[in-house]
Amino acid sequence: MKLSVVILSLQMLCLFACNYNSPKNQDILNTANTSKKEMAVCKPELVSDSLPPITLEQSGMIWHDSLIWVNNDSGGAPELYAYNLNGSLVRTLQIKNATNNDWEALAEDEQYFYIGDFGNNFGARKNLCLYRVEKAEIKNASIIVAEADTIQFHWADQESFLSLKHHHNYDCEALFAYGDSLYFFTKNWENLKTRMYAMPKFGKEHSLHPKASFNADLLVTGADISSDGKLVALVGYKDYKTYLYLFYDFKGVDFLDGKNIRLDLSILGGVQTEGVVFTDNGDLFINSEATKQKQAIYKIDWKQFIQN
Repeated sequence: MKLSVVILSLQMLCLFACNYNSPKNQDILNTANTSKKEMAVCKPELVSDSLPPITLEQSGMIWHDSLIWVNNDSGGAPELYAYNLNGSLVRTLQIKNATNNDWEALAEDEQYFYIGDFGNNFGARKNLCLYRVEKAEIKNASIIVAEADTIQFHWADQESFLSLKHHHNYDCEALFAYGDSLYFFTKNWENLKTRMYAMPKFGKEHSLHPKASFNADLLVTGADISSDGKLVALVGYKDYKTYLYLFYDFKGVDFLDGKNIRLDLSILGGVQTEGVVFTDNGDLFINSEATKQKQAIYKIDWKQFIQN
């Protein structure tokens, strides 16, 4: 009789432990599936490496009013810079009530620009935030001055804030807007995976739980979604060789599920790739900051690999 009670207790304990550790209870949808990956070599087209000198450390990247808008990262001025495809600076957006702690990503929708101040090389930051600028404030002028709203957030699953430069999984440099939400993709220094988080566009403070993970085998530095919502691009690098993922045939907002292809862009050499953007007509561009090579923008002919 006592033995039966012990066995039953052990069974219940095991059941509880299994349920507690399940992906469902952790609020994470594991979509990593290396068996689904396809790979191809792609030669990007150089669009311009004669960009404005002020954009040496360009990072985030969006397309608005037929211009590429970028920001400089850590410690730069709280400004965005818009240049045309010839590389000529057209507009500067100065945000007077913001600070560039470590701006790493840009996103936009019909109403707002979103600026991601969440670069976290050491894994110890607790002041992660987004700045939101109304497009109505962005006038057709060479110098534009605007104010921004601030949205604060934190990663709900981060428990340790020890300073571990380039040896943790809570950095982030990739963001896009879709529907009523913003989507973040982490830059995992330690395991080279990426986690996706989702956040409502409105509200002042949010606690974000991971929604999906993907074994990218690279450092993800940029993300965007096509205007029709059918194609997601993640760009990044490994050993300073550039790669780009395209995700398609997914359902709803399970962007990392469905099919994907990994494009090998290592022909670019040792560039530090930072951003990726789709234009309104579906063209795809990536950018790089200045290292041993000039900062530049490149065009990716993705349609030769996917019929969207």
